[in-house]
Amino acid sequence: MSYSILRVARVKGSSNSKGIQKHNQRENKNYNNKDINHENTYKNYDLINENKIDYSEKIEDTIHANYSGKRAIRKDAIKHVDGLITSDNEFFNKLSEEETNQFFRDSLDFLEQEYGKENMLYATVHLDEKVPHMHFGFVPLTDDGRLSAKEKLGNKKAMTELQDRFNQYVNSKGYDLQRGTAKEVSERQHQDIDKYKKETEYHKQELQTVQKDLAKLEKQLDAHISDLRASSDFEYENEVEVKKGFLTGREELETGRKVVSAEEFERIQQTVTAARNVLDDYESLKDEDYYKEYNKLLKQTGNLLDQHKSLKKDHEKLQEEYKSVDKAYKVYDKAIIRLYQHLRDNFKEFESVYTNFSNKLQESDKTKGLGKFLDFVKDNVHEYEQGQRQAQQKGLDIER
Repeated sequence: MSYSILRVARVKGSSNSKGIQKHNQRENKNYNNKDINHENTYKNYDLINENKIDYSEKIEDTIHANYSGKRAIRKDAIKHVDGLITSDNEFFNKLSEEETNQFFRDSLDFLEQEYGKENMLYATVHLDEKVPHMHFGFVPLTDDGRLSAKEKLGNKKAMTELQDRFNQYVNSKGYDLQRGTAKEVSERQHQDIDKYKKETEYHKQELQTVQKDLAKLEKQLDAHISDLRASSDFEYENEVEVKKGFLTGREELETGRKVVSAEEFERIQQTVTAARNVLDDYESLKDEDYYKEYNKLLKQTGNLLDQHKSLKKDHEKLQEEYKSVDKAYKVYDKAIIRLYQHLRDNFKEFESVYTNFSNKLQESDKTKGLGKFLDFVKDNVHEYEQGQRQAQQKGLDIER
């Protein structure tokens, strides 16, 4: 059974929007993604735009046309939400190109109902990678014309309900899909170990990247504050007052005992905002399904390690038991050989009587096993004595 997959993420800043634009519209010259087959790039298409667009320009045009909020839009406001819709190869292999196109059109209809057709930016279908998928984007404008990614996306529960609605919608169109992917990953008992390592390592590296970015921004903020404190004490105030510098005529901000230029204050605000955004990314990372999957996979690793330790102990125990049995067998084997040789050397025609007795025992089903054992003992003795003679012969050859 295949799964319906829908993912959305806030995009912070025009530079990130530009990066998404370059990827979606294949504007880069070099790609590290080995999954892209550039020979099939011509098959990609956008269900909204006939030609390539400038994401930033369309975002601003959409806001200009549809924003009706009373307040000025903050510089750090989220203006762009990017998303992904896909399934797996098992699902797409059953569809023709026309049916695949219809699946993504049906998905776009769902998105337009959720976020407003007038707010949609792009719906780019990629067919030049291993699994067909559609990147979509929209401006998070509310029904009453305000800009609010928080309200449009909501919390974790809202995201779960969104995925439920999407799955119900596509199935109402005739697609037989299960909802989401988290359960599939966590219950896949025979998951390929290489893929498992890549997944866990990927999320570990992503988390480390976020932590490094946060540490870098914290250092920048500390440096800004140190510069301000170099000449005199600096106090933080909740309210600031805009003033004109007496000598410079520049716009300045009064913050208690320290006068800070508007440019410097803006620089600090940008650093604080960037740090806050990194924290938001980190929280988002923890909330995503794949973070849960990572923890479950991590737990599975612990269970596998415990099983490995247990099996290793059992193996070591069996080795010790084998050594003990092997030692006892060697002692027993030597004793049997010596007993046979003693009887043969002290009783005439012992071997002929022994052989006849062994053959007699094997004539009956009840005693056949004992008869075969006697043959085994005799053969073992002969092999042992032959080995002894060969060893003596080698010794004589060396002396000569």
